[in-house]
Amino acid sequence: MEKKIDIGIVGGSGYTGMELLKILGRHKYSNICFITSRSREGKKIGGLYPALKEEKYGSLAFTSGHSADDHAAMDVLFLCLPPHSSMKYLAEIGSLKKTAVIDIGSDFRINDPLEYEKWYGSRHMLPEMLQDFTYGLPEINREKIIKSRYIANPGCYPTSILLGLAPLLKSSYKIDSIIVDSKSGVSGAGRKLKEMYLFGSIDNNFYAYSPAGHRHIGEMEQEIEKLAGHRLQLDFTPHLLPVSRGIFSTIYCSMVQDGSKGIQDSLEGLYENFYSRSRFVRYMGNNIPAMKDTLGTNLCMIGTAYDSRTGTLKIFSTLDNLVKGAAGQAVQNMNLALGLEEQEGLDLNGIFS
Repeated sequence: MEKKIDIGIVGGSGYTGMELLKILGRHKYSNICFITSRSREGKKIGGLYPALKEEKYGSLAFTSGHSADDHAAMDVLFLCLPPHSSMKYLAEIGSLKKTAVIDIGSDFRINDPLEYEKWYGSRHMLPEMLQDFTYGLPEINREKIIKSRYIANPGCYPTSILLGLAPLLKSSYKIDSIIVDSKSGVSGAGRKLKEMYLFGSIDNNFYAYSPAGHRHIGEMEQEIEKLAGHRLQLDFTPHLLPVSRGIFSTIYCSMVQDGSKGIQDSLEGLYENFYSRSRFVRYMGNNIPAMKDTLGTNLCMIGTAYDSRTGTLKIFSTLDNLVKGAAGQAVQNMNLALGLEEQEGLDLNGIFS
């Protein structure tokens, strides 16, 4: 493919937008036509981020907005917006007949408008569009994404958890319950000026939040039902770590199984076979991955351990919340939707120290 891909980025001054810029800067087909930010209108990327001054998009300036015609002329539109904002934006700009829309926000991840209202506390402005969006988890929905024009990028927590669970849920094993304990770096909350995210609050500190009813449960239970073929409730508790980026999820699955030999003998083959075609998921067997193993990459690393005493399978899943959990996965989805090599722009060097 020789033709450049015309790209618009909406809400590009946050952590995800900046990560998207870095990735697209090394993508050989990308051509960013505009990037919006009301708070940084007129400022050049290279002026705000000196390390990007001499890069591909260093002279690109933020704008406050563009016309519906400008949006319609794009090949791809990335929406990097907070909850309730992507649907409002699409409602304002109207129909996009040929533009692929990749929503990195949360507005189109849940298929049922009543479920959306339950988890997000307000009615959906575009309920008729919910079924148009494909849940953009490439390792699970690759064929659907290839045929899609509207893609809902999964949340960072759900990506780590669903990738950890998928081989098990698609297998013949039966699960009684799923309990998830996830830890995230503070960048997962975005650039919010809240006391709990300030250095003095998070430094040398560690705590849980939203322990009963985190909004990501809705999309996770929806996708778990699709994988398992029946409903399963998820007991999910997120925690905030005093680090800038990364997610580590420990998933506890209570297994319905007589004896442990069958599980221990078949887990490695089960996970390796499931992800044999997945460039960005690595199964580590009994080796437990560390958060730093994936930082700065589009990888999700997974390890497993079966506790025969309690009949519990423990799944360990880690990824970079800004890359595989957001911008990297969005570019992966773009590549699939436009018929490009899935890894284009995503062969990234990690952050090891």
